[in-house]
Formats: sequence, structure tokens, C-alpha cells
Amino acid sequence: MSNKMNAHIRWKLLASASAAVLIATACDSTVAFAGDDESGQPQVWLELGAQLERASGGDGAFSPAFYSRIQSPIDSPAKIVDELPWSLGPEGKISFRPEGSDWVFSGGIRYGRAKSHRSTHQVSHPPQKTDVEKYILQHYYSPGGNYYYFKFKCCQTNKVTPDPNYADVQSLHQESHLVLDFQAGKDVGLGLFGSHSTSTVSAGVRFAQFKTRSDIAVKARTDLQLYNDFAHPPLSYYATPSQHKYLLVTGHREFSLTAASERSFKGFGPSLSWEASTTIAGNPETSQLTFDWGVNAALLFGKQKSKTHHQSSGSYQKGKYSSVVSSYNHPLKHSTRSRNVTVPNVGGMAGFSIKFPIAKVSVGYRADIFFNAMDSGWDAAKKQNRSFMGPFATISIGLGN
Repeated sequence: MSNKMNAHIRWKLLASASAAVLIATACDSTVAFAGDDESGQPQVWLELGAQLERASGGDGAFSPAFYSRIQSPIDSPAKIVDELPWSLGPEGKISFRPEGSDWVFSGGIRYGRAKSHRSTHQVSHPPQKTDVEKYILQHYYSPGGNYYYFKFKCCQTNKVTPDPNYADVQSLHQESHLVLDFQAGKDVGLGLFGSHSTSTVSAGVRFAQFKTRSDIAVKARTDLQLYNDFAHPPLSYYATPSQHKYLLVTGHREFSLTAASERSFKGFGPSLSWEASTTIAGNPETSQLTFDWGVNAALLFGKQKSKTHHQSSGSYQKGKYSSVVSSYNHPLKHSTRSRNVTVPNVGGMAGFSIKFPIAKVSVGYRADIFFNAMDSGWDAAKKQNRSFMGPFATISIGLGN
């Protein structure tokens, strides 16, 4: 046992020492590789930040026929928009400018996810109505004919408060996205917008992956009404006297729905971008305030997938003892689709930066739209854009001596 323990300890010490040597070597290499160029600017920049963004598109609403029967003061579940909340998506970028060159090579990553869980309960109280309770004292039947009639006697009246109409909606929506960029760019307009401005055109490749998931459950009772009717069916084929209550009964519709979906897109393709910056105030040797803007475009080739299932039903019932009549019944239905697609992507950003010789702080607003990236249909394919937009903030650090 002691030999095994000693061997384990020696292994851990060796691993720790090796890791320390590797880290030290990497640090020395980074310092040597990321040294300042002749202009005094770092060659390697590391950028970290986050975007407060809202994702939209990618999951279509499911609207069965009974939604049209749900009226005010209860809102139709189709009007309950399950928008995803704002989320904070981290991002990072590393760029390298060779010494004495106008070329810049960069790699960036953006990631985000959001989740929305909603539970909505709506209630509508129908007005009270007077319940006139009557009794059939006698009914007569003519053996040789086909007619009968009743004699009624009113016994009592009272106010009836029917059960409320309601609609319960339970929904869960989730999304995640990942965007990777690898580009090579060249400063083609140094001084184009002023003595301390830059204008960089870049080309490269972009990879994007989007995923969404939703689960929906709806249960509703609507159109509740009160009728004067028999609580028990009259025994009209008997000639003997009998008693049967004649009073208010209710009629209402009940609906239910369950639906779920999983959708995704994954693709990559060529990309182009233009980023520019102009100085508003300050000195590049100490600090300066700049206005930054840029546009980007890409054409992504990939696969689009959609997997859904749903079922819904509706029924109508009048009276406590009457039979339930089904309005319709759609059994569980599955749908799975997968196809190759081409997705155009355009975006843009604008903001401000405070620049120092070896650091930069930036804030701004950015938007990216991926056209027809998602299949949001249920029983049939339906194209829908996927977009991400919102304010962002980043901190850049120049790696050097």
C-alpha cells in the first residue's frame, strides 16, 4: 500500500513540476511573440466582454382551431407571446498583427443562452342568473295518439353563480447559440477619416450553431352558459304521474393542448467585414476617445432540423347528465424534418471606445440577422429568421513587455 501511495505522490509531484515548466515556457514564448512592434504598439490583443442580447425567431406559435373560440375577457393563448428574456452572452477575441505589417489575423467566439418559463392563469366570472326550479306534477300521454303535455308548479327561485371560465397556459422556451469567426484583415485606409483613424477590411470563415426547444400545455373552459332545462330527462313514454326537476343547467366547452418542439441549425461559410474607427478627442500616446462602427456579412451552408409533436382536443357538454359531445380530437402527431440550407447573414455595430497604449474599453450596440436559418413550422416547414441584438461591452489588453 505504501509503495502505491509513494508512487502516486511522485506522479503528482512530477505532473506539477511539468505543468509549471510548461506554463513558464508558454509565458516566456508569449512575451517574446507578443512584443511591441517598432511603433510601440502590442502585436497581440486579447479582447473579453459580453453582450446583453435578446434572441428572436426560431420557434413558431402553435394555434389549433379552438383558439378562435376563446374570447375576451380571457385572452387566447395565441396572444400570450413567449418571448425569451434578455440574456448576457460572453464573447472573446484574439488578434495578431505582424511587426511592420498592416495585416491583422483574428479569431473570435460568441456564446449565449436564454430560458423562459411562464405559467399563466386567466379567470372570467359569468354573471349570476335566477334559477327557477319547477316540478312536473303530471304529464299525460294519449295511447292512441302521439302527444303529451305537462303541468308545472313553481316551487322556488334562487340566484345561481356558475363556475368561472378559465385558461391555463404552461410554457417553457429555451435557446442557445454559438458563433465562431476566423478572419484575416488589412488596414486599407489609415487616416481616411482623420489623422488617427483606421479602416480594416477582413475576410474569413464563420461558423454558427443555433438550438431551440419549447414545451407548451394549455387547458381551458370557455363559453359557459346557463339554460333552463330538465335536470333529468322526462319519462315521456309513461302515462303515470311523476315528478322531475326543471331548473338551470350549464353548457360549456373544454379544450386541451400539449405541444413540444426541438429545432436547430448548424453551418459555416465565407465571411466579410469592415471595421472603422475615428478619433473624437485625445492623444494616441496617452488616451483617446474614438467612435467605432462596422458591418459584416456571411453566407452559411449547413443543415436545418426540426422535430415536433402535438395533440389537441375539444368537447362540449350541456347539463349535468347529458352526454359529452366531442367537437374534434386531434391525436398525437409527430413531425421530423432535416434539410440542407443556405443562410445569408448580415450584421452591424456602432459604439465608442476609450483607447490607451496597451488597453481599450469599448461599449456599443450590435445586431446580427441570419435569414431563414430556422424551420419554425409544426406540420409543415416554415422559414424564420434568427436574430441577436443588444448592447455590448468589451475590454481589450495588449500583450507585450
